[in-house]
Amino acid sequence: MYHYFKVMKLKVKIRKLLKERYGNFDTYLEHIYETKVTENLLKGDINSRKAWVTYNQIILELKHSLKDNLKVKELQYKLTESTNPNNDCIEVIRDLIHQSPELERLYYKVSNF
Repeated sequence: MYHYFKVMKLKVKIRKLLKERYGNFDTYLEHIYETKVTENLLKGDINSRKAWVTYNQIILELKHSLKDNLKVKELQYKLTESTNPNNDCIEVIRDLIHQSPELERLYYKVSNF
């Protein structure tokens, strides 16, 4: 029972932090994405957790720095449906006309997972 409450507490904390950085998760896709990220941060091994933090950083960079909501939605969809999120992130970043230095850094980080 203690483990259950500990997991629930962590889940609430992760969702709170995601909301602070991302903003509100309003659409169905955003809710599915939030659940996927939260679950992978809770249940994955350390390498999987690092990867999902990086995938979320890419989403945040697309959303806040590049303000490319279409690419945000595309990547969210791919990450929620995919079996290979690394390739999906790489593909979305390669398709961009403009890239920020931070997005380039994240691209190389994902390429090395």
